[in-house]
Amino acid sequence: MNWNIPSLKELEKHFWRCTACGTCRSAYDYGPPPNARPICPAGTEFGFEGYYSSKGKAAYARGVMDGTLDFDDPEFLEAVYKCTVCAGCQNQCQVDFKPHIPEVIEALRREAVARGAGPMPLQKNLVQSMKNYNNPYQGPRRVRTEWTRPFKKAKTPIKNINKKSAPILFYVGCTGAFNQVARAVPTATAQIFQKLGLDFGILGENEVCCGSTAMRLGDAAEFKRVATANLETFRNLHEERGVNTIVTSCAGCYRAIKKDYTLSSDFDKMMAGIKVVHTVDYLYDLLQEGKLQFEKELPWTVTYHDPCHTGRHLNKFKVDKDGSELWEGAYVDIDESECLYDKPRKLLQAIPGVELVEMDRIRANSYCCGGGGGVMTGFGDWAAKNAGIRVAEAMETRAEKMVTTCPFCHYNLNEGAKRSGSSMATHDLTEIINMVLPEKG
Repeated sequence: MNWNIPSLKELEKHFWRCTACGTCRSAYDYGPPPNARPICPAGTEFGFEGYYSSKGKAAYARGVMDGTLDFDDPEFLEAVYKCTVCAGCQNQCQVDFKPHIPEVIEALRREAVARGAGPMPLQKNLVQSMKNYNNPYQGPRRVRTEWTRPFKKAKTPIKNINKKSAPILFYVGCTGAFNQVARAVPTATAQIFQKLGLDFGILGENEVCCGSTAMRLGDAAEFKRVATANLETFRNLHEERGVNTIVTSCAGCYRAIKKDYTLSSDFDKMMAGIKVVHTVDYLYDLLQEGKLQFEKELPWTVTYHDPCHTGRHLNKFKVDKDGSELWEGAYVDIDESECLYDKPRKLLQAIPGVELVEMDRIRANSYCCGGGGGVMTGFGDWAAKNAGIRVAEAMETRAEKMVTTCPFCHYNLNEGAKRSGSSMATHDLTEIINMVLPEKG
């Protein structure tokens, strides 16, 4: 299986198009009234120009390519990895660099790994864990199913799709399986599916990491290993177990399968007849069909946090490749149709008693929780501190709770609240929906 993962050299024509205008620093809302707030977590925390969004990373990429900068410099290497790769800067950029910014940042890291410098020491543990256990949490494979024990105890076990057929594969993801706080997400998801009478199964101990962690850290080889294994598994499940829909509640897994896996030359062949959706997509469709009905009332005022990986990371960009519209390589337009902005909000607003109030930075301008891009592992204190900034923004709305659709955000935002002494709890949308669904009749 061939993978088209570009090198930093192959992307050079793109990062030279950065004009260093600095627009990438702030999220703009033209109002009325107009306002602007910082969008780059690294720039907000560290200040130095090199940390700022696409402007700084383009300069870094140029420096690496012309030999001015070297990964042997520990301060520079650290700066490359002090980025959540949230794509907030990409949303602000309006020049031809725009469609390629996260790819350039990750290509910088791939270059660091290729030269034997990256990733950061603590992050190397994640990659080694993937090699040892097929997950980045340094947890034995058997731990992957611990969250399912209450289902067995209640005599409602979850189907093992390796042994029994089902049309739906619930791809749990490593964070939901191994992070004890985030286990609330797969638990709620499975309970919802059972209440709705859906025929679904899980891979259990045989589930392999989606590879998002390796890809974000720049380890292309490890990403390709697990992604290839997953594509082969999905193909086999479709042919042997009748799987036609893969549902995941993890934003990182969704982004990886939906976007990163398309870099495989065999993607279309391996995924033929299989639809990949986030739980939000699936439940929203059921709501529209009248098959998801809420009978209980939840008198909460909530605000919603847009995860980066279910939002702007799913943008599709129109680029004038041959110069027929504007000029060769020109950024022409953006398509946000696959970004999950409206659906989670409409699900929340459909719940009796729930009032949704919005933060200033939302949708494509959402401020990153601070945990992505390997930051939670490599720079844990900063990740929690940054999450505290987002929690403070949520508190400005006077909401009682924050809701999101990413187990990574779920964990980090709750850690940020603890660090800042805030009582603001973050729940996954599946938890909220599970609270108001009637039991299976």
